[in-house]
Amino acid sequence: MRRMRKADGPKAARLFAPGGSRSLLSWVRSSSVQKVVIGGLTILALSAILSVPSLSSRLDLREGRVSPRDLESPRTVEFVDWGRTMAKRQEAASKVQPVYLPSPGETQEAKQAVVQAFAALRRMKEEVPAPLNREELERWRATLSPFLPEALVEHAYLLSPEELRSAELLASTAVQQVMGGGVREGDLEEARRKVQAIVAASGQPDRILTLATAVAQQALRPNLLRDEEETRRQQRRAMEAVPPVVVRVLRGEVIVRRGEVVTRDHLLKLSAVGLTQPSGDLLSVAGNILLSTLLVAFAAFSFARSHEEVWRQSKLLLLVSLLTIVTVLAARLVMVRFHPYFMPTAAATMLLAILFNPGLAVVVAIVLAFALGVVAGWDLQLGFVTVVGAVAGAYAIRHLHRRIDLAYAGLKVGVANMLAIAAVELIGHDPFYPDIVIKTTFGMANGLVSGLVAIGLLPYLESLFGLLTPIKLLELANPGHPLLRRLQLEAPGTYHHSIMVGNLAEAAAEAIGANALLVRVGTYYHDIGKLRRPAFFIENQIGIENPHDRMNPSLSALTISAHVRDGLQYAREHRLPERIAAFITEHHGTSRISYFYHLAMEREEGAVEEGIFRYEGPKPQSKETAVVMLADAVEASVRSLSRPTPDRIEQVIRRIVKEKLEDGQLDECDLTLKELEHIVQAFLRVLTGIYHPRIEYPEEREVRGQQEKRISKIM
Repeated sequence: MRRMRKADGPKAARLFAPGGSRSLLSWVRSSSVQKVVIGGLTILALSAILSVPSLSSRLDLREGRVSPRDLESPRTVEFVDWGRTMAKRQEAASKVQPVYLPSPGETQEAKQAVVQAFAALRRMKEEVPAPLNREELERWRATLSPFLPEALVEHAYLLSPEELRSAELLASTAVQQVMGGGVREGDLEEARRKVQAIVAASGQPDRILTLATAVAQQALRPNLLRDEEETRRQQRRAMEAVPPVVVRVLRGEVIVRRGEVVTRDHLLKLSAVGLTQPSGDLLSVAGNILLSTLLVAFAAFSFARSHEEVWRQSKLLLLVSLLTIVTVLAARLVMVRFHPYFMPTAAATMLLAILFNPGLAVVVAIVLAFALGVVAGWDLQLGFVTVVGAVAGAYAIRHLHRRIDLAYAGLKVGVANMLAIAAVELIGHDPFYPDIVIKTTFGMANGLVSGLVAIGLLPYLESLFGLLTPIKLLELANPGHPLLRRLQLEAPGTYHHSIMVGNLAEAAAEAIGANALLVRVGTYYHDIGKLRRPAFFIENQIGIENPHDRMNPSLSALTISAHVRDGLQYAREHRLPERIAAFITEHHGTSRISYFYHLAMEREEGAVEEGIFRYEGPKPQSKETAVVMLADAVEASVRSLSRPTPDRIEQVIRRIVKEKLEDGQLDECDLTLKELEHIVQAFLRVLTGIYHPRIEYPEEREVRGQQEKRISKIM
């Protein structure tokens, strides 16, 4: 164990001190640490799944050995048999005839050799008188050796000048005819036989034929020279014209049977489907780790730059990681027994698009395409089909209102899969390629199954991770929900108020680009705490006495503010999502209960503890809850106006917005002044539509007079 350095002392002391465990726990809970852990675990999981063939034990089969069992292909693959391909290409190259080019100079030299031979013979006859002695014979044999065999020198000496002329003419004619047709290298013997035949056909005496044949044959030489460069070029063309020998192995095909002698072809097929890879291929494992790291880094960079709402929350990153890992693992399992195109990858991207947004789902689709391509043995076609189907799934659910819409989205994914599969299969194949029908059918089944899987998993993911989807929001907006049903029956005034606030808030949310559906549903539940004591709130005091008239202002304020805590309790009992519960706690923020505060000031005629008359908060943390805060206050105030003209309505709206700003209630949300103006205009548009001018009947004047006496309380 190493000795602790001085620099380690304080840090180690803090870690092992009584409060050290608390520091360690805080460090573990750090968002950055959690991101690193999630990323590292994702890399390890993906690497392990991708490296299954390299880490698992394989049969050690060699050519000439007997197979111990039947070996069946786990998937359909195509590969090029380069051994057979090169053999066929070499055979095609060997059949290419060499290219020869004529050499006129060789023909001229052959003719000149005939002339020189007979000129030398004539000179010999002129210079050497008969009889020819042995010394002269040897000298002329050496002189005539390039043109005539030595044995024929003496024979040529005995011919007359006329016979020499006849022999010369005959030899020249034979050389001209044979070399005019071209003589290749290696064809000299054939050319000499042709010369002999031509000379023999002349009918001259044998003495002349013998000399003419010998001189002509000696003068022959190749006049068609081989063009090596052009020959090699034509051989290359012949080799390139031979297509690769593609071997196709079908899923379920028995490659080699038990007891059968393993051949080279068997080994090639087994290697292609991954049944002969050696155990512990470290290079392959290292490559898979590097690939997984790059994919996770790509996703992390995309999330950090474009999807901050997910990047900030570790539990959401964990959800994305789990969906990715489970999808790749399922692909590994499915591809062993089913067709690769049957893997419902789009289910993951459909779920991510619903839970988050389509852009994030597209990033995951790219990661899945690469991962599944590796799982299928670097099948780029499968990768292309995967990314097309996954992206189609991400954008097929843009308008999601019912769970059945997921099934329709799955149908769209199936169509996208079919088109992508048809595209990759038609490239390089006959239009009536039979596998297209089978593969496109699997592609359609993929889409339909993706929709069903998404429908089945969505409720569990919503519940486990506390996520809100449009479907969940629509379910919560159903008036038949137990809380809303109770609100209708036990606090009808509050229910009506919530509906009115919902109309205002939804219009304002749409004006600033916030989540309008979330805002509407949040307003339905923002006052559910009033179910505990509905009669203490003015909107429910129809035909009954106001209990606050007999209560101390501080007690009234506590009773009014308690509806926030009561609402939060109801939300927990009915397991409302956190984002809905936020509307309950944030729609008043830390606002002051002004009516009872001023009433207390009047009665006590002195200093009043303001904290008693403020809500506990927190202040609105999002645009959505801030919009509901403003809409809630505006609706209550405008409802109390005796003559709600457009000008008076606008004055009330702007006054309330100004008060909330000055009170700091909007400090913790990201609303801008420009967006506040849009909210004001949206409120004004809705309220002027509700409180349009109309005829006032006598009984309505009486009711209005009573309302003016009962100023609304901002709650």
